[in-house]
Amino acid sequence: MPYTNRPFNPTTPYENQVEIELNKANDNFEILSQVFLNNDPTTGVLKSDIYTFRRVDLTNATSDYMLKVGEEAIINFTDATNIPLRISTQSGTYYECHLICSNTGGTSGATANRVLLNPNNTTYNNAFISVEYHRNASTSTNSANTLSAFMCGFAFSNSVFYITNFTQYKNVKGLIDAYGITTGFPYLIVFSADWRDTTTNWTSLGTIVFPQASSGYVLIKRLV
Repeated sequence: MPYTNRPFNPTTPYENQVEIELNKANDNFEILSQVFLNNDPTTGVLKSDIYTFRRVDLTNATSDYMLKVGEEAIINFTDATNIPLRISTQSGTYYECHLICSNTGGTSGATANRVLLNPNNTTYNNAFISVEYHRNASTSTNSANTLSAFMCGFAFSNSVFYITNFTQYKNVKGLIDAYGITTGFPYLIVFSADWRDTTTNWTSLGTIVFPQASSGYVLIKRLV
């Protein structure tokens, strides 16, 4: 049904005017009601305000998938040293990621063992710089490191990080709970890693590479 601007014409009478114009007004009301939840304006809730959650399982994906805005991917892994995320990306996108390891804690790792995200499923020699603040039960340290991929974890990790992908600015930043390291204490790590490159297109979100076999899952949600 078409929407009719100004359906009433009080100064231009014609045959069956009342019935025709009232029907046009009814059509207008019906069209306008469709922007509200359950087509009911009394709810005060616009359909555009309703978030529809959708999760896709990319655990066994063999090709890259482009997440829609608001869509979330889950990738499960067991005793893996690398996990292809199988997510297509492009300049202007932004993601929230959760890396959750289920390994037993203890002293199985080393503090120098970073978990890395290789963008485009490869490494770029010394093209990344990472700044980090580490805190454990008794000490705190700061460091800056030149790497060949994005840092996103340490040893066995539960971490949350955010990915910014602009061709001219590419960054991963977040918070890590690193456990299973030689001190026996967990480390809290705040970090930010930049890809110091302004021309290379980041087209595949990449592969997460572990320093030791790890199990768990990754959740990745596209925010923009």
